[in-house]
Amino acid sequence: MIVKNLPKWFGATSMAVFLLASITPSHAESYSNLQGKGYKTGKLSRGSSGSLGWFVSSGEKMYFCRMRVAVAYVGNTGMVAFTSSGRQIPADRKVYEEYSGGPDPSIPQLSDLKAGKPNARDVGSCGPAK
Repeated sequence: MIVKNLPKWFGATSMAVFLLASITPSHAESYSNLQGKGYKTGKLSRGSSGSLGWFVSSGEKMYFCRMRVAVAYVGNTGMVAFTSSGRQIPADRKVYEEYSGGPDPSIPQLSDLKAGKPNARDVGSCGPAK
C-alpha cells in the first residue's frame, strides 16, 4: 500500500532513524570471540529469560550465551532432546542412530554441556547478563 500526502520531513526523519539504528554499537558478542578474550564459561544454567545457556565472565563483564542444541548424548547409550523451553525429553538413541546412519560426532555429551564445556557450534548469541 502506498501512502500519499506524507509530510516532506517524514522521509528524512525515517532515514535518520534508520542510519542511527544501524551505526549504534551492538552489545552482542560471539562465544568464540569471548573465549579468545579469556572469558570463563560457567555451568549450564537458566538466564533471566528462562533460556538454557551459560554465563561467561571475565571478572568485570558478564554475558549470557544461549544454548543452541536440539539433542545431546547421555553416556554411551542414552540421548535427550531439548524443547524450546529447555526441558529435557528422553530420546531413543538406538532408533535415532538407525535412522540417521550411525553416531553423529557433532552431537555433544550432556555431561560436557552441564559442566560448561560446550563447543562453539553449540552456543548461540551472547548478550550482556542482567
